[in-house]
Amino acid sequence: MRPILVVCGLVWLVLAVVRADTDPALREDGVLYFEDSLPDRIVALVTAPTTVYLRRDFATPLALIVPGQKLEIIGMSPEGFLVKGDYRNNAVTGWITPAQLPPGVDPKLIAQAKKDQARHEEVATAIRAKKVIRGMTPDEVRQSLGEPDQTSSHTDDSGTAQTWTYTTYSIVWQTSATPGYYGRTIWQTYPTKVPVGQVIVTFAAGVVSAIEEHQSNTDPANPGMSDY
Repeated sequence: MRPILVVCGLVWLVLAVVRADTDPALREDGVLYFEDSLPDRIVALVTAPTTVYLRRDFATPLALIVPGQKLEIIGMSPEGFLVKGDYRNNAVTGWITPAQLPPGVDPKLIAQAKKDQARHEEVATAIRAKKVIRGMTPDEVRQSLGEPDQTSSHTDDSGTAQTWTYTTYSIVWQTSATPGYYGRTIWQTYPTKVPVGQVIVTFAAGVVSAIEEHQSNTDPANPGMSDY
């Protein structure tokens, strides 16, 4: 009976601390959370006694979920699966080993979650770098580059494509002279934004399908008319 006493003593800890599925501040690094990657919850029926552990080292058992009960799979890591279920009329959140994953879970859902998470991370990296990659949505492009300077659309037999054009700039330090007191010349140096190119983003079917980058022939140190 000792393991059961340990379980009862730890349930309150899980309820108070491990709420990773609802509180982003408590999420663990290295865990793929399905609510970010899938539109629907993954709920499966337990068919064999399943031990839920406090952590993914599987050293401390929390609860024993008996056959016939349901588990919601809320995340995963290389070590195992993060689950949520009911134990003695209390909600419990913890980890199960890969071998304990209920057979009713569709492997395609797990694969889709991994794919969606990989895309999410790739897009987040592009946004941080102020870049655009294929597959981005218009909202994601706005997050990366802001509002376009120009927009246009084109319709043909294949459908309608939208084009957003962004002007790219370089910071050039310029120096100018102004007359000062007693005939002395005052030199001032200041930064100036100079257009140096364009980024042209084309959307098809609601996502970025093509990206063009053009460089200006203008010398940034001697700004004048830009030739794109």
